[in-house]
Amino acid sequence: MTAAGAQSVERCFLSYSRTDSDVALRLANDLEALGVALWVDRRNIRPSEHWDRAIERAIRGCRCMVVVLSPRAAASENVADEISLAIDSAKRIIPVMIEPCSLPLRLTRLHLIDATGGFARAVQQCFAEIASGEADHDRLVPQIQCGIDDPQLIACAERELARFVGPIAQILVQRAAARAATAEGLYHLLALHIDHEPDRQQFIAAGSVPAVVPGHSATARQSIHRSDLERIAHALASHLGPIALVLTNREGAAAASLKDLLGRLASRIEGDDERADFLRQVQTQPGPAII
Repeated sequence: MTAAGAQSVERCFLSYSRTDSDVALRLANDLEALGVALWVDRRNIRPSEHWDRAIERAIRGCRCMVVVLSPRAAASENVADEISLAIDSAKRIIPVMIEPCSLPLRLTRLHLIDATGGFARAVQQCFAEIASGEADHDRLVPQIQCGIDDPQLIACAERELARFVGPIAQILVQRAAARAATAEGLYHLLALHIDHEPDRQQFIAAGSVPAVVPGHSATARQSIHRSDLERIAHALASHLGPIALVLTNREGAAAASLKDLLGRLASRIEGDDERADFLRQVQTQPGPAII
């Protein structure tokens, strides 16, 4: 971590009510998995720092602010102060509503991302707003994205996306590749062009499994089929949310067996009961037994 005055520069500030910490941190984790740099008070304020000064410094130094909206956030004086300082500092604000509420007065004219009807979709929309926010696009992109120049990855993405959108896939992939920092980020950006949620999830899953390079050993990867990854990700999602798909495919690429994969994923779940429930879910879903 850099010095206190520099650690917030170029990051996106996360504003939320402390009573919404679980959902707010879930949003933060999902955005960070896509390559977004976030400033979150619980993670970035050091024990020796003055809280108010750290918040003010972070907002003044941030690229934009993501506000997690709920009835608690709408009633929070701290959230209201953070929004006011961001607006006065000419920062772009991205509101994400997790529960229906009356919008703070200074946010009523801003475009709102509604997470009440689908959290995963809201994460994708928020990521896209951060990555390519209209007037701020040129200023935002260099920090959170550096572009992808991998012909094999781009070709695979074009082939997969063409199944859902047709020939325009080539243009869409070329544009997204210039803004994405990771394969996961590229596929999440492209998924915004797919209308139906099951198709979007299928497309994202296809991008999460690394392609096998000819001449390289793929024994471990071949031992776990995509259908197994999908059913395991489905079970894990009830415990970790939409990030489960990314984690399952990422760990699946490195795991030596289904049993090894389950051990890796179960370690991500807090609580013995939750872990046991996850393992039961996987065993009762259709597919080969995991022993």
